[in-house]
Amino acid sequence: MKNTQTQSAAQQTYLRYINEILPSEIKKPVRLNHCFARIILDWLFRDVWYKHIKTRPAYAALNEKQLVKAVERMEKWRSDNALLVADNQDSLRYRGKLK
Repeated sequence: MKNTQTQSAAQQTYLRYINEILPSEIKKPVRLNHCFARIILDWLFRDVWYKHIKTRPAYAALNEKQLVKAVERMEKWRSDNALLVADNQDSLRYRGKLK
């Protein structure tokens, strides 16, 4: 992970949601940080994210607009679990895990 001094405010907020906020507040349909990251990145690209980003960590390749859009969506998940469930289902579908 990058040093926080080199991260933008949008990257810091994104990481706070992925690593702290969401895992502490949401337990279903997922609860682990890497699951939240998978779902939001797949949601951003409407596809399996690693078909579009080759950089690791993936968040480092996102531009400010994408980071802000991702944070806005994750904020909605906090009050609308059905939205998270739907986004997770889409992510799994992109990956061939659902029909």
